[in-house]
Amino acid sequence: MVVDDEWPALEQMRELLQQCENIASIHVFDNPREAFTAAAELKPDLIFLDIQMPELSGLAFAENLLPFSPDTEIVFVTAYRSYAVEAFDLSAADYLLKPVDPPRLFKTWSKFLSKRMQSGQPGQASPSAHFQYLGGHSLTGPLGAVKWSTHKAEELFAYLWIHKQGSVSVILNDVFPQWNYEKGKQYLHTTVYQIRKTLKNAALGDNIELTSDRENYRLEARDIEGDAERFQEAALAALQDNNPDKLRDASSLYKGELLQSLDSLWIYSARDKYRKLYLKLLEQLTLGLIQTGRHYEAEEYALRLAELEPLEESYALQIISLYYEIGKPLRAQRRYTQFRDSYRNEMGGELPEWFLEAYGRLGS
Repeated sequence: MVVDDEWPALEQMRELLQQCENIASIHVFDNPREAFTAAAELKPDLIFLDIQMPELSGLAFAENLLPFSPDTEIVFVTAYRSYAVEAFDLSAADYLLKPVDPPRLFKTWSKFLSKRMQSGQPGQASPSAHFQYLGGHSLTGPLGAVKWSTHKAEELFAYLWIHKQGSVSVILNDVFPQWNYEKGKQYLHTTVYQIRKTLKNAALGDNIELTSDRENYRLEARDIEGDAERFQEAALAALQDNNPDKLRDASSLYKGELLQSLDSLWIYSARDKYRKLYLKLLEQLTLGLIQTGRHYEAEEYALRLAELEPLEESYALQIISLYYEIGKPLRAQRRYTQFRDSYRNEMGGELPEWFLEAYGRLGS
């Protein structure tokens, strides 16, 4: 959670925290009293708290919150060094000066994460290898991150990981479309050799086997975890269970679009599959939080939907409605104006009548 009476500071902190690993959700508040009510209810793991705020100072906020959420840690954020002694008297986890230096913030988060992991219960041993391909993509083995000899070898590995197998003709069409059949086939064989050699050098030969059978290639993986598979499994289970907390945990596993840095045509259908699953998670999670009265939590996920699909009328109306529900009519009106202007610029027309009628009922 981030609490600051200056909206630009909140936006900066949100953007920086979104770059940190293992953050399930980020709640931002520009009203300290609203934030206190939400913190007492949500009991966040960590709060980045401005000290000088109207109505309720950050120091008083932290002191009063302690009986309601004793395990919540506080990082004070302020432009004044003079508050440092008082901050640490309240057992603050850290103290950041404005403007916040990104590396300093990342260090604070890493320190907090390490402390929580050390104090937590020991879990199951991590797999000996891991393939991350939501957001960025990297293959990690017993010797660390795998370094590919060529970009094409890296892409072909990702292709075979996703599809499990493929005929030579299909692979050539998808991964080597710029080559004629004979040259492409030669390039494919060379690239397969590079993959096998790279996996062997990375001590992954026992985990990943790339075999060929006449005109087909097959990739089999053992004792290796893929983050997209893990996300899909958790998402489908959470959607069936329809528990907001499980939906939230599953959504936190989606770190970005599939193979985000690659731009080959074959990626788009697979990328769209995981993106749609993520959107479905957020839709069900937001609705569930609203229905159970957890509006402050719902705000974050409603905003995330609107950011992912900025021209989707239902998402825009949902966040506007939510702002009215939690008593923020000015923010609701500002959101409506921004959406209307974006819609005009991108779609070349006015908002549909049903949207205007629904919005009119919200503001009345």
